[in-house]
Amino acid sequence: MAPKHPLEDLYGRPGFLLKRCHQVAAGIFLDECNEFSVTPSQHGCLRALQEFPGIDQIALGRLVGLDRSTAGLVIKALSQRKLIDRVVNRYDKRRMRLKLSADGEQLLRATGSAVARARDRVLRGLPRESRAAFIDMLWAFLAGHDALINVDDVLAASMNVNAPENGEAPRPRGKRRRASISGS
Repeated sequence: MAPKHPLEDLYGRPGFLLKRCHQVAAGIFLDECNEFSVTPSQHGCLRALQEFPGIDQIALGRLVGLDRSTAGLVIKALSQRKLIDRVVNRYDKRRMRLKLSADGEQLLRATGSAVARARDRVLRGLPRESRAAFIDMLWAFLAGHDALINVDDVLAASMNVNAPENGEAPRPRGKRRRASISGS
């Protein structure tokens, strides 16, 4: 049977649909957070550093699902805006330990309601009764492809090369929740 539209085969690919969903979610986030000049990736990094101060760039990228190159660019932008502080790791001078600056903490407080609005707007595209199932299906999709971010594994790998000053693993500040993509 011939496609109804010449690009139907493209538009029906799961990867294409997921990419479009990401574009919509990112656009909504940028719209809601416009006054703060923060991207979803930047916000995700700030949130991860709020929970795990003192981690290195590699661990931060892994926690928020960024490749090394993108993580480096995001960290550079956050550092230039003085939203994070970089501290030389006394155990490995090549690795910088990262933490939120006071300005970074303030930005996270200020963006809280905008980020919540972005999340609500993203899910508003679905019937209310389908929203939780949609999120569960996304989790299941990632689990089915062994692509869930395991926070404990990321931190353990980071500890092997990034011993903190006090000899203990970075601990979350609040309740432990399963890792999620920030802002969308």
